[in-house]
Amino acid sequence: MRRLCFAAIGLSFLLGQAAAAAPSWSIIAFSTTAQNAPAVLAAADELMSSEVGKKFPGRLLLQASVANGNSPATHSFVPIYESAKDREEFVQRMQRDPAWQQFLGTMTLATQPVSQTLYRTLKSWGKVSDDDRVWMAHAFNVSDPPAFVAAVDAFLASKTGQKHPGQVHLSSVAAGGLTPVTHVISVGYTSEAEMDAWLDVRDASADWTTYLGASRPTGEYLGSTLSRDLKAWGPASLEELTAR
Repeated sequence: MRRLCFAAIGLSFLLGQAAAAAPSWSIIAFSTTAQNAPAVLAAADELMSSEVGKKFPGRLLLQASVANGNSPATHSFVPIYESAKDREEFVQRMQRDPAWQQFLGTMTLATQPVSQTLYRTLKSWGKVSDDDRVWMAHAFNVSDPPAFVAAVDAFLASKTGQKHPGQVHLSSVAAGGLTPVTHVISVGYTSEAEMDAWLDVRDASADWTTYLGASRPTGEYLGSTLSRDLKAWGPASLEELTAR
């Protein structure tokens, strides 16, 4: 049963969302032990260094959970694609390759699946760079998407927002949304120290107060999670994948 479960997750991991007019990505969350975590990393290394893995067109991140509330997930795979065409062509190759079955075998033995959500990137701000390895994800239940985007736009265009040291991506939930979350703002930093320094600047500013006043009527803030990249694979950079 677990093998079937991982097979289903794996197919969604590869397929992403059905319609990809915008960049799409997913979070495949799982739990593992400290003893088994190296085996997961080694299995991903082996898959991505195989002949079929070398044809992966996007970017794949393996992340460790730093703070995620009561979720049992310890790690996540985050595959990012530029288009449905790239994704479909890769899936066809992967499904026929024994390297994928070998990877699933390790995941079945070393991990437990937790959750899976697919997202669609709507807009990005700041300097998009692969140097950012720490990610704060802010979840929202948005009732007025245009007004919500306008509030984020206005803040990041403000004097305070222009000081933001990292990158910001707004995404909508495309599938797997069995929670109130409709949108996520993913913010990338080079380190937790950089993030903390920015939060001190942000929270002390009048621009942030203005943003809160503008955004609160557009939806409900549901909380945040913090993750750290452990390793990345694939030929595409984040900048290439988020270019619109």
